[in-house]
Amino acid sequence: MRRLAVPFLLAAVLAGCSTPTPGKPSASDQTGSAPATGTSAGTAPVNRPKSVDLLTLDPCSLITPEKKAALGLRKVEPGTPLPVYGEGSKRCNGVYAEIKYLADIHTLVNGGVDRLKRTTGESKLTSLQVAGYPAYLTQREAPGGAPVCEVYIDAHEGQLLLVDAGGMFSEKSATPEGACTQAKALAEAVATELATK
Repeated sequence: MRRLAVPFLLAAVLAGCSTPTPGKPSASDQTGSAPATGTSAGTAPVNRPKSVDLLTLDPCSLITPEKKAALGLRKVEPGTPLPVYGEGSKRCNGVYAEIKYLADIHTLVNGGVDRLKRTTGESKLTSLQVAGYPAYLTQREAPGGAPVCEVYIDAHEGQLLLVDAGGMFSEKSATPEGACTQAKALAEAVATELATK
């Protein structure tokens, strides 16, 4: 009788651990609520110069007039946020004086590094540091074949700052390397400013 009780007790405990509470999202479908552990990958604390809640951030504020001139941006203005990045996300559009590339800064408020690795694929991401922040670089082609380079900055638990640069659709001389040069320079400038917020 005792031998039967142990497996039943173990099964009851495990069921209690794995059954989601009604009305509460499970770990796989959380969209923006972040645990207060300070861990992005759920295993170790994330070392950031400063953790900034992106729900309160205007991404265009990260491009000061000095940075705009240094980066060769002709125009920086708010853009339409993409719903896929979560309710409350924001977007800033940039146009370079040399109109070969365009730039965007997005606040992703519905998931952090874990979500990025699931949706993009960990094998497509290159880890790097940007102004002291952990970051991830990936490349893709926009519709029409224009090269796009994306840098995801781990700015806050469960949130990412996406900085990208891509070639103009009609600009045949834009290259993946050129897009990444622009994206990395923009990401460095943006992350440096982010740490002052």
